[in-house]
Amino acid sequence: MGRKFYKKPHNWRWQKFYALKNSKISLEDGIEEYDREKLGYDYDEYWDFLRDPLADISQYIVGTHCCLDCYYSWIGLASEEDICEYNYHRLYENVLNPGNTVLNIITGNNPDFLYEANLQELKISAIPGNDIEKKLENYIRSLDNLQFSMDFNVNRIRKTIGDFSNIEIIKNSIDSEHSDFITKWACILSPFWLRSPKTWNKASGIHILNHLFTLYETPNVLLQQWFISRRYDRQPMPFKWICWYIIIGQGGSLKKAAKFFKWNIPNKFQHYLMKAPDTIYPMEANIYAEIHRLGGNHQDFVRVMYNQVLVIDPTEKNYDESFLKFWKDTVSWLIKHRGALSDDESSMVAAWAIHRYTESNRDENIADFSWKGRAVVNVLAQSLEYVTSVTMVSWIGYEWEKHDWDWSLKDENENKWDFTELINGEQLFEEGMYMSHCVGSYSGRCASGASAIFSLKKNDNRMITIEVNPKSKMLVQSLGKGNRRPSPSEINIIKLWMRTKLEM
Repeated sequence: MGRKFYKKPHNWRWQKFYALKNSKISLEDGIEEYDREKLGYDYDEYWDFLRDPLADISQYIVGTHCCLDCYYSWIGLASEEDICEYNYHRLYENVLNPGNTVLNIITGNNPDFLYEANLQELKISAIPGNDIEKKLENYIRSLDNLQFSMDFNVNRIRKTIGDFSNIEIIKNSIDSEHSDFITKWACILSPFWLRSPKTWNKASGIHILNHLFTLYETPNVLLQQWFISRRYDRQPMPFKWICWYIIIGQGGSLKKAAKFFKWNIPNKFQHYLMKAPDTIYPMEANIYAEIHRLGGNHQDFVRVMYNQVLVIDPTEKNYDESFLKFWKDTVSWLIKHRGALSDDESSMVAAWAIHRYTESNRDENIADFSWKGRAVVNVLAQSLEYVTSVTMVSWIGYEWEKHDWDWSLKDENENKWDFTELINGEQLFEEGMYMSHCVGSYSGRCASGASAIFSLKKNDNRMITIEVNPKSKMLVQSLGKGNRRPSPSEINIIKLWMRTKLEM
């Protein structure tokens, strides 16, 4: 896991990490076996800052390397998400089997890596509606660095579970496809049980999870996240949504929780989330809630969902503030002028707006995009002009020299990633048509040497179009289909490509 990205350390500063890497064979074998035997879910890439399995060593990275993500892969360890999930799995195994030997990721023989836990701070008591937001955040943080706090957490969970027959009650109440995942996480989160499994009555019609965790109504879309089949679909682990389920179910406030979990929760958001349809995913439910909070309706929701670049989780802060403002302003403008636009015109306007926004970001000489004072008739005219311009082929015959920055690699999941420079107008035109953005009009920039454009493919499928300034070797922009933002995993791949090919 992550070993394909390994590079041998090139200075003494990393020799102890190189030695550490060589001691991880048993860990990597264990993770690989876990993946083969119990493949259940992916890392939640939308919300991960609380789930850093090696958080305590970050002090050794600052000033010597760029980031923890780079560090994990650079020294050849398993990826941090694999370590995190593997540790949770080991925690559960040790809860079930008191005789198990805890497998520490880092041996603790090196005093630099000693973890000193304040056990008093890790104590938890779930009281409905009484600061559940802070209690949940404290508990999740206490699960970090399980290689050092494993015994404490095992003992704590055993106490809250009580009789081991409670585990069997939970497992037997769930269908076999989901029982392992649900039982495991119901036990790990047992400090937040409000009722004992023994008092559950199937005939009551109350779900076992609602019996354990909730006193108040929760959106059904959050309960359903416990039941997504992860073995084959590779759906992200719903860590964020399970937290929302517990917070709402125990009378808490997502807005209050936002300051602890770094979410972006506006006033009345939770009210509209409760009205979201059961048939959509939580991220879509967040879009639904925010659109209705802004005064929109179901038609507005459908239109936004049709435009991929606007399909983001508005409760996340991993987008820059200017883009979140652009998103909100764009959605608000489309809501306001709903009756004056057809569905196709709405999509055309959204495509034009994101083009104007991205162009203003890439070029400091272009004024920041704003919706202020924009009339429908003028916006439609400019949108039509934009759509026409991206299909023009006046530059299609141009060619230019490539920069020898093409690159290919396979990631830890055997996905093949290819970075290929586009070196003529025809290739740019095809990229722009497929990706539904304006890169087809960039031939002049490339021919003059002002830009270099690369197509990033995953398993031969176009994913991201990348613009680089050839002189500074700096990333100018990287956008997917319809000018969507790259995902965190795509960003990591792009960073690795830049370190490997552009920083040589």
